[in-house]
Order: sequence, then C-alpha cells, then structure tokens
Amino acid sequence: MTRLQTFIDSAASTPPERDARHFRTWQRVSVQVQREVRTLAARNFFADEWRAAVNLDHAFTMVVYSSCQPCYGRRPAEFAYDICELATLSTPLRLIGRNMQARLAQISEGFQGDPRLKRRFLPVWHADILRTVKSKPRTLIEMLAREASMTSALIDLGIRRDARAGKRFVRSVARTARILGLDSASLQDTMLRTAIENLGDSGIFEDGDMVPPGSPDAGIGGDENRDDRSPHGGGQMTDPGIVPDIQACR
Repeated sequence: MTRLQTFIDSAASTPPERDARHFRTWQRVSVQVQREVRTLAARNFFADEWRAAVNLDHAFTMVVYSSCQPCYGRRPAEFAYDICELATLSTPLRLIGRNMQARLAQISEGFQGDPRLKRRFLPVWHADILRTVKSKPRTLIEMLAREASMTSALIDLGIRRDARAGKRFVRSVARTARILGLDSASLQDTMLRTAIENLGDSGIFEDGDMVPPGSPDAGIGGDENRDDRSPHGGGQMTDPGIVPDIQACR
C-alpha cells in the first residue's frame, strides 16, 4: 500500500466536520506538517555549504522561513495562513527570535569550511539577518504562501478523499518543492508520513485554540497582532495566483 493510500485510509476514520474534535485533529496535523517541512527545507539547503556561500540572501531567507511560527489555525476549519496575513508577514514573524537563534546555532555548527561563513551564521546575528530578509520579503512570502496552499490541499484531501483532491495535492506539492529546492517525492512523503503519525495522536493539544507556548524575544519580529488564520475555510489560495493575490492585499 502506498503512503498516499495509507493517509487516505487513516483520514477516513477522523471525526467529521461537525464534530468538535475535527478542528483539533487537523490543527495537530497542520502544525506538525509545517514544522517538518521547514526543517526538511533547511536541512537540505544547508547540507552543502556552497549553497549559502553562493547566494547569501537566499540562505538568510531560508533561515527565517524555517524559523517562522507555525499557523495554529482558526475555528471552525482554517488551518493555514491567510493570504493577506502573509502579505504583511505579521503573524509568521511574531516572536521569531528564539527560533532563529536555535536554527542558526545548528547551521553554524554544521559549517566546517569557510570560517567567515560560519561566523556570519552565528546566533548573535539573528536580528540583522531578519532585517535583511524583511527588506526584500518576496521570496519568503512565496515560500510561506506555497506551504500554506500545500497544507490546505493535504487537509482537503484528508477530508474529501477523492481523485480531484488528490490531484490538487500532488500539484501543490510539486510547486512548493520547486521554491523550497526539494525533491517533490521526498516532500510529499514527509508530509504524508507526518500526517499519518499525527492523525491518531489526540494528546498534543489539550485546547483546539492553543497558541504557541512561551514568549521568545518579544522585541524581535515586532508584529504581534491577531490569532493565526488560514485559507482552508472560505478563502483558499489558488496556486497560480498566489503572488498576485498577495500584492492585491497590500
């Protein structure tokens, strides 16, 4: 049995949309998928030092992307970031400092070649790196937008479990893989495996509207607005128009 079919079979036993447990189930899946995808993207990009050396701006964007706050959703059925929320980067960058420092510590420790490059990715520079990325945010916004669309497609497949939803999910994974520099099959497998592992684990969130714990570096990232929101309910993003849609929100 393929991983995709295993996911569909597992999703068939999840609570229906009118059940109070429905939101908690797919919220858990969404949050864990976001974390795993970002970790995979960062690990793949920084596996070879030359990628960071050749394109420092893209390397900084990958650091910030992989450190962003996951979207915890909004009842009744929104599980990924809203397109207009991404236009301002308000919630994804909220309280990002501690996550960035942890990511940078991992990256700099892994660099064994150029000592100057290693120093450039030390945690002490996280605020400078964040400012650099925020000054040219287009790539970061598209990464998060593609990820949000892909996460929504995964959950839509789990709820609908039909051929049309399956094709939409596969197309969305392929588009996201391109901008994250990942192999499409590897990305799809990571998402499906993570979703399957979390569909039956009811102990992660005691409260379906839980927000991220702790308050790391309240001064970093700066924007502390409203609850995380997503396109899965009434306003899903359509893949071909992600960037124009974001621009229209500004």
